[in-house]
Amino acid sequence: MEQDDRGARHPIRVVAERTGLTPHVLRAWERRYGVVTPLRTEGGQRFYTDDDIRRLSLLNKASHAGRAVGQIAQMSTDALAQLVAQDADQGAARLPVAADHRALAMAAVRDMAPDRLRAVLHRALLSLGTTAFLDSVLTPILQDVGTEWHAGRIGIAHEHAASAAVEQLLAWLVQELQGAPDAPHVLLATPAGQRHTQGALIAAVAAAHDGWRVTWLGADLPAAQISAAATRHSADVVGLSVATAESADQLRAEVDALRDSLNARTPLYVGGMAASVVAGADEVTVVRDLTHWRNLLRSHATSRPNAA
Repeated sequence: MEQDDRGARHPIRVVAERTGLTPHVLRAWERRYGVVTPLRTEGGQRFYTDDDIRRLSLLNKASHAGRAVGQIAQMSTDALAQLVAQDADQGAARLPVAADHRALAMAAVRDMAPDRLRAVLHRALLSLGTTAFLDSVLTPILQDVGTEWHAGRIGIAHEHAASAAVEQLLAWLVQELQGAPDAPHVLLATPAGQRHTQGALIAAVAAAHDGWRVTWLGADLPAAQISAAATRHSADVVGLSVATAESADQLRAEVDALRDSLNARTPLYVGGMAASVVAGADEVTVVRDLTHWRNLLRSHATSRPNAA
C-alpha cells in the first residue's frame, strides 16, 4: 500500500498494542463516535496515522478516568490532551497496575464469580494491551489458580469456572486479532491425553497478535488427525501445548508420531508445563515461555520465501 498524504502506515494490530485498545473497541468507537477516520485499502484493511494513535491513546486514558467516550469523542486532540492532563493532576487517570488486576481476578476466582472474572480480565486487557496482559496478568493468574487448587485452598469447581471464563475470553481475542488471509499460518492443538487448553489458547493469542493466521483444533487429538489438518491447511508451523506428564511415554510417542508424519519443512514446537518430557526429540523445538514463542514465530515469518 502506498502511504497517503496523511502518513497512514500503522495496521490495526499495531494501533491496538500502542493504545491498549482491542481491535473490537477500535472498530466500535469508529463506528459509533467517529473518533478517527483511518485510511482503507481496496481490500478493506485499516491503516492509521501517528496522530490517530495519539488521539486514541488520549481517549483511552480519558475513559479510564471515568469519562464517557460519547461525550468527549468530538473534542479536538489538543483539548483531549488538556483534559487528560487535568485528570492526571487530580489522580483520576491512574491505570491499575498488573498486580492490581491479578488481585481482583484472584478474588473473583475464590468467590467462584466467572462473570466478574471475565470483566476484570477484560479491563486488564484494555488498560495494559495484549502483550502485557498475557505476560503479566493472565499467565501468573493461571499459575496462581493451579497453586491454590493443589494446596486445597480452592476446589475443582473454582478451577473449572475460572478456566471456562479464561478460555472464553481467549477464544474471542484470537478471532479479534486474526491475521490476514496471506499471513503465515500456525496450527495449534493439544495431543492425545492432554485436555488442558489454556496454554494453547494463550499461544494462539500471542501468534494472532503478531499477525499470524491461527487454526485452533482443540484438545486431546491423535497425531494422525493433527498431521492431516496441518496438511489440509498448509500450516507453516504446528504447535502443541502439553500441561501434564502423567503419561510421559504416551506423550513422547504422540509427539514422535506427529513429527514423523508432518512435512519435514514444517517446524513442530511444543510448549507448556510438561514440554520438558519431549526435550531432545528429533526435529522438535521445546518452547520455554511466551517470549521464546514470539521470537520463534517472528524468525520463521521473516525467513518465509514470500516474506516482505
